[in-house]
Amino acid sequence: MPEQNPIELKVHFAQDGETGVWYIADSDIPGLRVEANSADALMRKVMEVAPDLIELNVEEILAAQGGKAQYGAQRPKVHIRPVFDSPMPVARSA
Repeated sequence: MPEQNPIELKVHFAQDGETGVWYIADSDIPGLRVEANSADALMRKVMEVAPDLIELNVEEILAAQGGKAQYGAQRPKVHIRPVFDSPMPVARSA
């Protein structure tokens, strides 16, 4: 059986303009609600909690991605893609 393409789950990062806190604005991973003081710290938190949330919600995720029948008995690999809805600060060298 040929290897399936991974499912891509998008996680939208945004930054609160007043507090500077980064948070999850939208996500293909049900229940993913974390925030952090930087985009890097938020990404680390997402990668820490996402596997458990994906496992807990696999049926819902597969249904949203086109149905379980499309993937058969073997679960597809999952790829998490961060999408930045707020601009990332760029470090400038002196």
